[in-house]
Amino acid sequence: MGTRSFAKLFLWLLLCLFGLLGSQLIQATVTYDRKAIVINGQRRILFSGSIHYPRSTPDMWEDLIQKAKDGGVDVIETYVFWNVHEPSPGNFNFEGRNDLVRFIRTIHKAGLYAHLRIGPYVCAEWNFGGFPVWLKYVPGISFRTDNEPFKKAMQGFTEKIVGLMKSENLFESQGGPIILSQIENEYGVQSKLFGAAGYNYMSWAADMAVKLGTGVPWVMCKEEDAPDPVINTCNGFYCDQFAPNKPYKPTMWTEAWSGWFSEFGGPLHQRPVQDLAFAVARVDIGSSEAFLRGGELPTLIVRSSGHAVHVFINGQLSGSAFGTRENRKFTYTGKVNLRAGKNKIALLSVAVGLPNVGGHYETWNTGILGPVALHGLDQGKWDLSWQTWTYQVGLKGEAMNLLSPTSVSSVDWMQSSLVVQKQQPLTWHKAYFNSPDGDEPLALDMEGMGKGQIWINGQSIGRYWTAYANGQCNGCSYAGSFRPPKCQLGCGKPTQRWYHVPRSWLKPTQNLLVVFEELGGDPSRISLVKRSVATVCAEVAEFHPTLKNWHIESYGRAEEFHSPKVHLRCNQGQTISSIKFASFGTPLGTCGTYQQGTCHAPTSYDIIERKCKGKQRCAVTISNSNFGQDPCPNVLKRLSVEAVCAPTGLRV
Repeated sequence: MGTRSFAKLFLWLLLCLFGLLGSQLIQATVTYDRKAIVINGQRRILFSGSIHYPRSTPDMWEDLIQKAKDGGVDVIETYVFWNVHEPSPGNFNFEGRNDLVRFIRTIHKAGLYAHLRIGPYVCAEWNFGGFPVWLKYVPGISFRTDNEPFKKAMQGFTEKIVGLMKSENLFESQGGPIILSQIENEYGVQSKLFGAAGYNYMSWAADMAVKLGTGVPWVMCKEEDAPDPVINTCNGFYCDQFAPNKPYKPTMWTEAWSGWFSEFGGPLHQRPVQDLAFAVARVDIGSSEAFLRGGELPTLIVRSSGHAVHVFINGQLSGSAFGTRENRKFTYTGKVNLRAGKNKIALLSVAVGLPNVGGHYETWNTGILGPVALHGLDQGKWDLSWQTWTYQVGLKGEAMNLLSPTSVSSVDWMQSSLVVQKQQPLTWHKAYFNSPDGDEPLALDMEGMGKGQIWINGQSIGRYWTAYANGQCNGCSYAGSFRPPKCQLGCGKPTQRWYHVPRSWLKPTQNLLVVFEELGGDPSRISLVKRSVATVCAEVAEFHPTLKNWHIESYGRAEEFHSPKVHLRCNQGQTISSIKFASFGTPLGTCGTYQQGTCHAPTSYDIIERKCKGKQRCAVTISNSNFGQDPCPNVLKRLSVEAVCAPTGLRV
């Protein structure tokens, strides 16, 4: 998605065939016409959702895919992430969270289709747009343009992925689930920036992909010049004005932006469902300086191109500054307490990830570019930019691999009480904990910390920046077209407080938690919490969607029409203990505020309770016969349900 955070599900609308998946390798033809993707001569309308496999663990994939399927999704799409698969040139990693073959097979097992968006530029709020950092240092390279070093590397990776999928018979033409592939990603704007070189690159990429012979169509999203036979598709909040570039290509919406990404310190953007339901240096200070005799302290000014800087004067943190996503450049301005004689100024420059979108972004600078100056001395301004600065990439703790269970004991650690009392910045913290019992999802509560990163048993949990919280929420306005600032929540609160901890990463005992804190937080307030669902809600119309909902059996080639259903599901270890609300008719309100409307089937509550109470999950078919009779003929009805989840064995 062109510039948008953490594991999220994008709603897609694809005009394509819902073909037949099975345990046998049954070949199918995949083509298209002006109305749809065509498989074996038939057309279907499919709803698709995005699950990015490296953002979760393999033991989570089956459950995530099943939840997507229960919600009405027919196709799972994913980007392919070059930097995780080829961390160094020619060395590939397809294990653990990077096991792409296993992920595609899991989709197949669930009876769903797959759309493989190879890119290999992915954007997707992914570091460096998914490109491996080593690519930046290939001699003579320029990203995403008519540049031979880049095209050679890109073609090599694309061929690697396509060859892997072919060897495992994963394309639909081989009996697998992959019905579509994507080359490049949202290139239209970049193409115009590069001019003729951009157009030539785009045409080359399309031709290169088609010649790989996957047996399924290729698409290019947000690229109106996509050459035949590649299909150009739409990404955006709205695609009602979109049309393909040729009359014989189908109209496809690859990304329906159901929300917008969050950024540290900013509010949470909420798109209403109504709108989406479509539709180091040394400084000598003379002893005669006025500020040493009670005058005003001098001011240090540091200009940076992003994203943050921490200023240390003689080993003590003097201040910090940071930019924003929209304006990453900033100037640090702060009073500094210098002493007579030699002073040591250390500037720690921090990048919150690498750039991932824009023309020639591989050439963009991040960090301190200068000038660095002192103001307010007796001699006036002192430009320190031309002083002799020493330079170090990374932190000593990184080089010592303190986040690893095998290396964490290589240093002497202070007792926690002393560290907590001092609230020290730039501090590594460690602790051991036992895995909680039960099956509920787990999360780390980082509210008491400032800014840094987290690891458990050597696995990265992610970045946190709970100290950064600002902004004013101006309420929600749903009028007109949606834009991210129209509806914001959580202003003045941390953008993210809880961080998911996969249970598969934990041992029964002695799990290692390592936290690197930049600003100085209180690690005694870190807690591991169970995330349980208190209530679940569902609302489905009797024609939802207003198109036939077809189901593909995972085994065999059966095809049948299925009526809409309401699905309720509690977490593992929980069951539905009671029904708070149930109404088939014209209920009003939303989850937590449901109430009966003018039309209501009296049997609604009893039906839902009988089918769902005491179960971890249930599904109720929406039909007049299921509720005894039609409570209001000639009126479009829906079923709204709110149920209470409780630990298994507990009744409320």
